[in-house]
Amino acid sequence: MANATLQTHPVTSPATPAHVSVPVLVATLATFATISFLLCMLLGLVAPEWGLHRPWLQFYLGLTGFDLRSLALGLLQSVIFGGYAGASIAAIFNVISRRFG
Repeated sequence: MANATLQTHPVTSPATPAHVSVPVLVATLATFATISFLLCMLLGLVAPEWGLHRPWLQFYLGLTGFDLRSLALGLLQSVIFGGYAGASIAAIFNVISRRFG
């Protein structure tokens, strides 16, 4: 049996920095925050005695309980906070990638 040697050569590409699509990351994080909020609200409705939803809900301003007003306000804040986080992270990543990539 012959010994085989696997040699790898690094693939180099022109100095093209990585790029993150701002709208895609905004939509992704806004959707993630919205789904997380809805799951938190659902947990509070299904098992309020566990109290697991309380630490998460403290980050949302103006929630009064499990009513439609709080649901709408939480959904709006989820989209705003997730969108802000996505836009900020994508913009910072793109600047750093261009600078050091």
